[in-house]
Amino acid sequence: MQPPPYVSPQQRAEQRARVLRFVYGVAIALPVLFAVVMYGYSDQAPHWIRVFAVNLDAFFGQPVLSLIKARAGG
Repeated sequence: MQPPPYVSPQQRAEQRARVLRFVYGVAIALPVLFAVVMYGYSDQAPHWIRVFAVNLDAFFGQPVLSLIKARAGG
């Protein structure tokens, strides 16, 4: 059995920075996508944003549309 490979403190810090960058990116991207889709379903959105929002929402199984329907009572 071989011992685990040595990981220097610098390598550990770099790996931790990569993981944190990914987590922060996801934490920012999800609310932004949600906001774009919500705006896309509004009457004020241009046609191309509406098409993009509907396609994006359909790709994820229409979670935003189901929230809108539940909130509207329909």
